[in-house]
Amino acid sequence: MLNKTKWDGKYFIYLILILAVIISLYFIFIKKPSEPQFKKEGEVTFYKILNRHFVKKVDIEVANNYDERMQGLMYRTKMDEDNGMLFIFEYPDIKSFWMKNTILPLDIMFIDSIGVIDTIYRHTTPYSEKLVWSRKKVQFVVEMNTGWSDKNGVNEGDLIEFKVDGK
Repeated sequence: MLNKTKWDGKYFIYLILILAVIISLYFIFIKKPSEPQFKKEGEVTFYKILNRHFVKKVDIEVANNYDERMQGLMYRTKMDEDNGMLFIFEYPDIKSFWMKNTILPLDIMFIDSIGVIDTIYRHTTPYSEKLVWSRKKVQFVVEMNTGWSDKNGVNEGDLIEFKVDGK
């Protein structure tokens, strides 16, 4: 005669192990973390500084608090050509950015408190932990897809203006 208690306990352990494996496989292969989606929160307009000649207007997401600035464009696999992110800081300071957990190569533009583009890092390397720095105190940073600044003729010394939608 079988000991029913030992028999049931053995199957219970097997059942728990099988469920743990199934749940793990579900999260590994089926349920992926959702990729952050672009949400238009404003616009940035680029101008040539010498004659204020209009260059381009783009839609942007805004990162104006610590958590949003830390997240930035990490984990995104795509972004439309004329979309980007505007980082707004409370006060001007020397700023640095990196590409850790950032899949998209980007152009990173450091901008002073009056809107002049101080430094542009073009074609940054995805996942890089190398810091890129502003040359002087800046208050804003704009990130666009890699090659965007070359394609649109945006250079250091050019100007931006931005409008933020109710944020």
